[in-house]
Amino acid sequence: MPPCQRCTHLTIAQLVDNDILFHPNLASVKSSAEQGCEFCSLCWHALQTVNHRQLDSLLRSESAWEEGEAWTPSMWLRGWHFVDRGRMGAKIEISCGLSLGVMIDGERESNWNPSPYVGASLEVYELPGQPSKYKLAGRRSTVDQNPELYIQLIQAWLHNCCTRHTACRPGSGDEMPTRVIDVGETKDEPTFVRLVSTKGMREKYIALSYCWGSDTAGILTLSSSTYTTITQGVKMSKLARTHREAVFLAHAIGIRYIWIDALCIIQGDVADWERESKIMARVYGNAVLTVIAGRSAGTKDGFIANELRGHHVPPPCQLPVHGSASSNTLTVDLCRNQKIGPVSGRGWCFQERKLSRRAVVFGEQQLIFRCATEKVLENGEAEATIPPPKPLGNTHTTAGAPLTPQEEVLKEWYQTVFEFAQCSLSNPHDIFAASTALAQQTSAALQSRYLAGIWEGDIVRGLLWRPYYHFTAAPIGKIATIRPKATKLTRESGSVTRSPSWSWAAVEGPVAQVAWNPVQVAKYRDPQNFKIRPKHSNPERWSLDDRCGVDALHMPACELQLTGQMANVRVLAEPVTDYITGQQEGKQKWTKVPRPKASRYGVLLGKNVADNNTLGGENWGHVVAVGFFDVEDERNGVEDVWCLPVVRDMGLMLSKQPDGKFCRLGWFLLEREDWFSGQEEGHISLC
Repeated sequence: MPPCQRCTHLTIAQLVDNDILFHPNLASVKSSAEQGCEFCSLCWHALQTVNHRQLDSLLRSESAWEEGEAWTPSMWLRGWHFVDRGRMGAKIEISCGLSLGVMIDGERESNWNPSPYVGASLEVYELPGQPSKYKLAGRRSTVDQNPELYIQLIQAWLHNCCTRHTACRPGSGDEMPTRVIDVGETKDEPTFVRLVSTKGMREKYIALSYCWGSDTAGILTLSSSTYTTITQGVKMSKLARTHREAVFLAHAIGIRYIWIDALCIIQGDVADWERESKIMARVYGNAVLTVIAGRSAGTKDGFIANELRGHHVPPPCQLPVHGSASSNTLTVDLCRNQKIGPVSGRGWCFQERKLSRRAVVFGEQQLIFRCATEKVLENGEAEATIPPPKPLGNTHTTAGAPLTPQEEVLKEWYQTVFEFAQCSLSNPHDIFAASTALAQQTSAALQSRYLAGIWEGDIVRGLLWRPYYHFTAAPIGKIATIRPKATKLTRESGSVTRSPSWSWAAVEGPVAQVAWNPVQVAKYRDPQNFKIRPKHSNPERWSLDDRCGVDALHMPACELQLTGQMANVRVLAEPVTDYITGQQEGKQKWTKVPRPKASRYGVLLGKNVADNNTLGGENWGHVVAVGFFDVEDERNGVEDVWCLPVVRDMGLMLSKQPDGKFCRLGWFLLEREDWFSGQEEGHISLC
């Protein structure tokens, strides 16, 4: 369709770092879009996606802001990031009112609107073979637009990284996985592939990270029965679509070998699976490139085709750089997100992504290349990577309290646990196997024993993990923790036990450690703040269990032996809100957790008192702590718990088992330290 009258003479040159009056109001943009103007269609669609709440008012020529505030209905355009070679991604912004309010004599000019901002962005890029003076890096490769462009992009990114990035090792001469798939070295597309044992080979290879998916029936995998066949060579047509596309990609970018777990680990062979699971740091760390099939939910789906266009989504359009007939054009399109896709929520894939020296992600809507030096997107955006991992990731300091090298590693570990705990596993028993390579790297830096996900050298802090929904108002805080449930890959039914109760792995869902602010850093540097100590002090050991360690793939049980002061307390019936109010009336400020979270999830712990004294005697002196159950439903029917202070103001809620040992139920914030200081010390076994 021909452009509308306003868009007929619109050029990129007019828009670059300049505000252009577009339409008199939003209704005019919508009308032009409905009449077929391609550029207006893109603008209208983008606005609907981003600012749907204000649009109805603006379409009726009514204000979308508070009554009495000055506003303008006019729609404006402005071009951004054209002159810096697109490192931020060239954009055209459409907004109701100017995107930047200009101050004139201390007041905003009339074409500016108050908050909330109403606007959206479109991205701009060059088509292959049509470079412009702006030298934009943005590209788009979909099933209906430049479908083979992804190969050129990956080759360029990989070559640039291997030849120019001093922080990124090239990836040759490194130890290879035990087995790899040989895709051949002919110029023709491979028709057969075969499994080879590396036996000291030092060749470049690609590693694949992907979701197996729920439907794996009929997929060719390496097993004792298929080993000989795959070693001799199998037709490409026999491979699942994701495996087949990965092989084609490796061949297309000139890498002869590829590692795919389903074809390189003997499925059903427990010994082989355990050996290979322990070398994931080598498999992904030594690969010249990890290919992450982010947009694919299963092995049968494939991942290369980017089917970005959905129903009722307008196509891209062309805008001339200048108004002349011979002017080059640039492509204007809807912005792409940076979401990885289904793979981002999988536990094994999380580890694989963290271990990779460089990776290309086939994301939901575009390619993303990451290495130790930079992150580059298909749409042209690029940014430097924070200096790499020692040994896991970013190096941190805390304002007012510089972190020691060991604390830096621990902070990175706890952040890794926070992210990993949000991922899902097809087999819940894989919780330690799927993170063992990350634990191996951390162990090398800490030189500490690994006890079911917690480091013995930092066990006091490590035991005080908390379900994240207890204390955050962020969206992720809505995700409550639950006990791991059986899946089709487990033999049992109902809840499964995959770790000792005191480990964060005992629950599913996001968990976090105490904050790393200066006060907390100082607290865990000083053992004088600790209320527990190891029972066995020569040598100092918190556990005599020999079934734990970074190489243990399963740790369903591990017993801690410690010494501390413990008391049995009642779970009181009074609401936490009444306690907070009572404390405030007594001029005592209670601020240890956010009030709404404490009111919903917290329980009062303390001594029994007569009913007529529950609301005032001794200023709520019968309350000794505020407790939080790790799993909300588990508070039902619990009348008493055992409280074990771990540091001066925080500890663990425990249940006593028939054999006299204890299991974790949750955690608590201590209100009456004097109540526990009078308790006798004793030896405690945590299971």
